[in-house]
Amino acid sequence: CSCNCCGVLKQVTAVYMDHLEYIKLQICPCAPAPLQLVQRGLFPCSPVYPALAVSLEMLEFVSTLFLHLAPNETAWSDALTTFLARQGHVFEAQDSLCQRFTSALGQFQILVRVVNAEVDKQIIIARHEI
Repeated sequence: CSCNCCGVLKQVTAVYMDHLEYIKLQICPCAPAPLQLVQRGLFPCSPVYPALAVSLEMLEFVSTLFLHLAPNETAWSDALTTFLARQGHVFEAQDSLCQRFTSALGQFQILVRVVNAEVDKQIIIARHEI
């Protein structure tokens, strides 16, 4: 950390397609949790102090899946929780994965749309400059 502050230690549950991982982050103003998580290929379920993060690969897969099926975050979350439990990976928290996963998925999809719109805008600008 470049600000030499003590920061806050935060444990985040990282959800991958085939396992859970518990990550400890040292959070401070110059190294916020969301930035550290995205650098690790994870998307936070909350913008400030996330307790859970989902792999970007999984979010991309689910986004693509929901283009071809009726979106059902509850069914996906229940299936993922059951699948991971059978692999020996059980969530420590009693609360449902569903709400946090749905939040991460929604924010991820918004971010993808914003980035795509900005890329399209820059392409149009570049074409006009040619």
